[in-house]
Amino acid sequence: MPLAPGIIPERVPDSLPRRLGPPQAPACGLFNVRFSGSMNPLAPRAMFFFDGFNLYHSIECALKAAPTTPVKWLDVTALARAHLHALGPHEILAGVHYFTAYAEHFAREKPERLARHKAYVRALTATRVHVHLGHFKPKHIWVEALQRYEWSWQEKATDVSIVAELFRHAARDAFDVAVIVSGDADYAPAIPAFNEMFPHKRLVFGFPFDRKNRELERAAPGSFTFSRESYAKHQLAEAIRLPSGKFVVRPFAWGPPPRLA
Repeated sequence: MPLAPGIIPERVPDSLPRRLGPPQAPACGLFNVRFSGSMNPLAPRAMFFFDGFNLYHSIECALKAAPTTPVKWLDVTALARAHLHALGPHEILAGVHYFTAYAEHFAREKPERLARHKAYVRALTATRVHVHLGHFKPKHIWVEALQRYEWSWQEKATDVSIVAELFRHAARDAFDVAVIVSGDADYAPAIPAFNEMFPHKRLVFGFPFDRKNRELERAAPGSFTFSRESYAKHQLAEAIRLPSGKFVVRPFAWGPPPRLA
């Protein structure tokens, strides 16, 4: 039975990323209607693939630059739509995919952090973003400063999942231009392979604030950068209605600071 938007499965094999949100649609799906928002039936279709962890570090940098400006309750669909002009004069939004993983190892020490992340994912799925969940994996690493081994949790499957979804949707002809929102150089090897397999499509990068990568910029002409101000401008509503009729509310810690009397 397909999952309803905003409902997270209890158990999924670690080897497979989980995908939440609306069911995958053919080329005439929810976002991908060429007549929508455009009088040109041949308007180029743009699909965005957000690397959630790369974006998270960018948001942290934005908060350091302007600590009193809320940016974490980010409306990635509105952000993507607002930057279609960077791709060309006629592009329309074909879909938004967001890739992340829950830090379940924080469940005991920092449960509120995990709860905020899950609330955000529920808000995204309710706004028809396709959310793909990876996982964290423990790794024993040597810490030079401590002169001993320590356990570290590393997020897995995000970059691989993004590339897999990129090629899958390209093969289905679901877009004309793809935007990977990340500044991670690990995506560089995928660029020539994509260009060779899909010569009539474009792949560019939307660099999160303070995450611009020169190697990716050279390999993918037409890439652009999101500004810190664009995060603040494109925030979700404070309360998002879920398909169940209930609401998910922006975490208090992610809102504006309280005003002093």
